[in-house]
Amino acid sequence: MGKLKALIFDCDGVLAETERDGHRIAFNTTFQENNISANWSVEEYGNLVNISGGKERMKAYFTKHPDLITPEQLEGKYIEKLHKRKTEIFIEMSASGKLPSRLGIKRIIKEAHDEGILLFVCSTSHKRSVSELINSNLGEKYLKWFTELLCGDIVTNKKPSPDIYNLVKEKYSLNCAECFVVEDSRNGLLAAKSAGMNCVVTPSFYSLNEDFKEADIVVSSLGEPGLAEFHIIKNNDKLNQNINCISIQNLRKML
Repeated sequence: MGKLKALIFDCDGVLAETERDGHRIAFNTTFQENNISANWSVEEYGNLVNISGGKERMKAYFTKHPDLITPEQLEGKYIEKLHKRKTEIFIEMSASGKLPSRLGIKRIIKEAHDEGILLFVCSTSHKRSVSELINSNLGEKYLKWFTELLCGDIVTNKKPSPDIYNLVKEKYSLNCAECFVVEDSRNGLLAAKSAGMNCVVTPSFYSLNEDFKEADIVVSSLGEPGLAEFHIIKNNDKLNQNINCISIQNLRKML
């Protein structure tokens, strides 16, 4: 059984199902407040989530729809202003409890903390969005258990680039073989694997049909012992087929 030193989470789609009913709604509300004739449907946003980063999504969309905002707005501070307001709306949604944690998240964070495993979030989301989501869903105590939240524009190249995972590895002198990442998308999986880390994938609403062949294991969620809402999509040969959740012990067995 290998040594597990760090457990690293993506945020959106991993800690909570935030994209469809969180970020998408916050973007649309921001557009409405600024009299921009854009309203991203569930299907349309499904294409946009393949672009890492909220500002990058808006730039890609408005580049294809030049009638909605001016070229000067696209290249200036206007996108940053929109993104700032969108972040505020998302934080308000998190604080009101509209974006609950996915199954097994609270349990495995406590397991990791109790066993002295370092906890991180590596996400393109704004740091305030991530911290408020954790604080609202899990509580201030759980938030303080995280060694660091590495978020937003902290690195130049976003997922599938491994830069954010390389950053946490280098900053905390981590051996990549002793790190396990929890991701929900192919971009996130590729980023983790390119950094040499182990990765469990829990697909979210928008990533259910993506290819996760490089993952160490793919499961419907991290699961909870005694609950039936858990199934293995792609198994790991080191684990028993009859497991009913992803635990710290199971992660160690896969190292």
